[in-house]
Amino acid sequence: MLRVTPVHEDGKIKNWVGTFTDIDDQKKVEKEKDEFLSIASHELKTPLTSIKAYVQLLERKLKLQKDSSEAGFVTKVLDQIEKLNTLITDLLDVSKIENGKLKINKKPTNLENVISNAIETILQTHDENKVKIKRDGILPDILIPIDEIRIEQVLINFLTNAIKYSPQNNQVIVTTFVDEEEQEVKINVTDFGIGIPDFKQEAVFHKFYRVEESSVQFQGMGIGLFICSEIIKQHHGNIGVSSKLDEGSTFYFTLPLN
Repeated sequence: MLRVTPVHEDGKIKNWVGTFTDIDDQKKVEKEKDEFLSIASHELKTPLTSIKAYVQLLERKLKLQKDSSEAGFVTKVLDQIEKLNTLITDLLDVSKIENGKLKINKKPTNLENVISNAIETILQTHDENKVKIKRDGILPDILIPIDEIRIEQVLINFLTNAIKYSPQNNQVIVTTFVDEEEQEVKINVTDFGIGIPDFKQEAVFHKFYRVEESSVQFQGMGIGLFICSEIIKQHHGNIGVSSKLDEGSTFYFTLPLN
């Protein structure tokens, strides 16, 4: 521990612990926390995979009728397993980001197909009668160097949040357009939900940050947008949000064309 002992004008000696010690201690705590998350996530992944496999085998063995209460119970178990699997995957991604090991594998990809796949995934996992996703500004048939899996991860996160934080209005609009001057494409995901206060909009992309107004009503750890931010950063793009309370939010990101 660094300890500085200054002598005051009155001749009395006063002990003072330097601020560098606080910074070093904080870094040490952060490192230990990241290491714990990494180890815990890896240890949880294996038994969870086994649990999912056994439940799926049970479902096939019993040959349950889709409209039976037992089939409903199995479906709910699988849904909860998938939620837990997503959480563990996110924690592993956070660990990779902190250790500089999040891999981005870019290759020329049709971005419009990635957007369509993300929307289709959302529609398959939500009630189509309640969730309506409108698509504006279909992209031309061009290839952009991106990591297809990671960009789809960002889109699914944006779409999931848009639905989650719009309990009274599950209409979502996905808009894209190409900026030839800036040589980039911009993707917007707009909802008509609860919105975010102006002074908290930048912080939503910070690790483990959650807006207090929504933290009680909506579950989550506040790491999804942090991961999205890092993915877009590694693509040399920009990410952000514009929002008004009780009117909705537009989360967006850009990707360079070249």
